Amino acid sequence: MALVVNQKINKRSGLICSAIMAFTMLTGMQVANAGQTVDQLSQCLVKSTTAADKTAVLQWTFVALSAHPELKKFSNVNEEQRTQLDKNLAQTLQRILTEQCSAQTQAVIKAEGLQAVGESFQELGSITGEEILKTPEVKDQLKGVVRYIDLNKLVTTFLTPELFNKLGVIR
Repeated sequence: MALVVNQKINKRSGLICSAIMAFTMLTGMQVANAGQTVDQLSQCLVKSTTAADKTAVLQWTFVALSAHPELKKFSNVNEEQRTQLDKNLAQTLQRILTEQCSAQTQAVIKAEGLQAVGESFQELGSITGEEILKTPEVKDQLKGVVRYIDLNKLVTTFLTPELFNKLGVIR
């Protein structure tokens, strides 16, 4: 009986953590009033997250985004893979929050509430995002877009005479 209850609690905790992580990463909300406890948990999350953990977050995020109706056609992830990625991320988040950063997580919940745990993922999400953008394949894809932008139009639209004057360019 206790095992069944613990499994249900673990599943629920994993889902809550996944939801918090998804919300935090996908909304990109800015944390204006993050307190010291949130900062300490953020630092712990960054220090405690391994390359394998970041991979789990990255894979799960990709699959979560690919569930959007406008993106489904670009992904061929099946339900079994989605479930496995959900489990992987839940285990990763649970381990980090309950084992590696347990004291900091408790302090955040006590001082600022459960929602502040999600806020603590901002720095980790930012660092992971920066790492993604540094990947050569991603850089190449981003460069591909620039080929199709009319740079002359951007320049003539945004570099007004007033801006040229501010830059010290006489026109």
